[in-house]
Amino acid sequence: VRPVAVDNPYRNEAARFVVGLSGNLGFTHDPVVVFEAARLLANEPDIHFLLSGWGVGYERLKQLQSEARLANVTLVDRVADDDLEKFLTAADIWIIPYRKNVAGVSVPSRFYNLLAVGRPVILVSEADAEAAMTVSENNLGWVVRPGMPDELAGTIRKASVSADTSIAERAVVAARAFTRERAMTGYGALIDELLRAGAAS
Repeated sequence: VRPVAVDNPYRNEAARFVVGLSGNLGFTHDPVVVFEAARLLANEPDIHFLLSGWGVGYERLKQLQSEARLANVTLVDRVADDDLEKFLTAADIWIIPYRKNVAGVSVPSRFYNLLAVGRPVILVSEADAEAAMTVSENNLGWVVRPGMPDELAGTIRKASVSADTSIAERAVVAARAFTRERAMTGYGALIDELLRAGAAS
């Protein structure tokens, strides 16, 4: 588990609890729900939002912040690979926000990086999505319904006062299961199954 360093340059020094968002914010993602949750929590100075990434979603975040100028939001442009671990350890929790009805369309690759550094996650997704089931079954954080900024804000508030420090250890253990070897074995089994089904038809 990577601890939160007090001198981490990406961390807001005044905040006790930092909420992160990072990655390619494309058409399957809903970063606006995160911004609206930040707006709802604007009067809670202990909670700060560290929002980064690229893509159309990040451009939308920059537009929203230029209009709202929320004091509890910091925007950071895409972080270089060499600084990624330091950046990911800056937050106490990370959000992966999906739009409605995209379960199975996109797999959050950043999810495994977050687990590896020992951070709990809030997954905005339908409960039957693969990553959501991984979070729920392994108790790695929280799952929130898409398009519900009030629910997301409440979950962030709940996470900020959670005394369950064992989530970090469970996250690291879960990340070890998602190895390249396991993925290749899974792909091989799927290809074999499809070939057998094609031959039988």
